[in-house]
Amino acid sequence: MPNQAKQGKARAAATDAREDIMSPAAISAMSAGVVSAMAAVGGAVLKMHKEAMDEKPDWFWHLFAKCEAKAARVAAEAAHEPQSNGDATFIEVYAKTLPALLKKALNAHEQALNRA
Repeated sequence: MPNQAKQGKARAAATDAREDIMSPAAISAMSAGVVSAMAAVGGAVLKMHKEAMDEKPDWFWHLFAKCEAKAARVAAEAAHEPQSNGDATFIEVYAKTLPALLKKALNAHEQALNRA
């Protein structure tokens, strides 16, 4: 199967997983600016880890969806704190959290492979 087709199939699976982790109601409640910022951050993180994505696309997209959902939950909690700025806080926390979570997960995976 060509690499592009594999990645497309893996992205579709990740989208399904994302919808399982983040409810459609939660996604639709976000402002357009937040959704756009999330897409920009996600795109940048994907570019940073292109090699890992190309090696095992199915696994990578599953991992990315889990990290993305966790980053969104952390950001949503921060955005609802009394001293927060709502969407601005959400975007800031999400942009800091997603790259860190994915890097940590990829490092843990690599260490586990090295031990085996």
